Amino acid sequence: MNDPTGEAAPAWESLCSPATRALIWPYGCWLAGILLLFVPHSFDFPAWVYAGKTVLCLGLLVWFRPWRFVPFERVRGDLAAGILLGLTVYVLWVLPEVLPWPAWVRAYQCWAMMMPGSLPDSSASWCYAWQSSPMLALIKLVGSAFVIAPIEEFFFRGWLMRWLTCKNWQRLPLEHVSRRAFWLTALFFAAEHDRIVVGLLAGLVYGALAVRSGSLRAPIVAHITTNLILGLHVLFLDAYGFW
Repeated sequence: MNDPTGEAAPAWESLCSPATRALIWPYGCWLAGILLLFVPHSFDFPAWVYAGKTVLCLGLLVWFRPWRFVPFERVRGDLAAGILLGLTVYVLWVLPEVLPWPAWVRAYQCWAMMMPGSLPDSSASWCYAWQSSPMLALIKLVGSAFVIAPIEEFFFRGWLMRWLTCKNWQRLPLEHVSRRAFWLTALFFAAEHDRIVVGLLAGLVYGALAVRSGSLRAPIVAHITTNLILGLHVLFLDAYGFW
C-alpha cells in the first residue's frame, strides 16, 4: 500500500474533475439528508426524509454512473469473498449487543458507540417499524442496502482513499493506496456511524477487500450484504435500534 507516483499531498484542483463530482455528489446529498434532521421540525418525519434522500441519491447514482471512474473489474472469487466478509461484518455489528450479559451490553453501548458516556436512545428508529408503514420500512431496507452502501464505497474507497494518497488519484490502483490513507479512510468511515468501534472494523474490512482485489466490486458486494442482512434482522426481530 504505497504511492507509486511519489506525489505529496493531493492537489485541491482535483476536486473539480468530473470523476470527483461523480464520486462525491451522491454521498454529499446523502450527508445533507442527515444534516437536514437537525432543522427544526424535520426530525418529526425522519422516515420521510430518509425516503426522499433515498430516491434522490438513487437518481444521482444513475445520472453520474460513478462506477466509470473506479477500478470495477470482475476478480475471481470477489462475489464469494464479498458475501462472506459482508456476513462477518454483520455478525460483528450485532453480536456485542445480543450477548446474554447485560453488564457487558450496557458498557458496550455506553462507551463503544456515538456520544460515549451515555446510553443510546433508539426510540426514533421505531418510525421505520413495519407495523407503522410497510412502505417506509421497505424503503429503509432498500435504501440502506442498495443505495447508501454503494454510495459509501464509491466515496470512501473509490475516491477518498485514493485522493488522500496522491493528487493523480484517478491513475492510482487500489492496491497502491498508502497506509496512512487506508487508516484515515477507515477512521472517517467509523466516525460516520453511531457504532464507532464496529464501524472502524467494517471500514477496515471493506478497505482491505478493495486493496486485496484491486476492484470495488468485492467491497460493494460486502457492504450490500451487511446492510441487507442487518435490515432483515431488524425487521424480523423488531430490533429497530440497529437502524
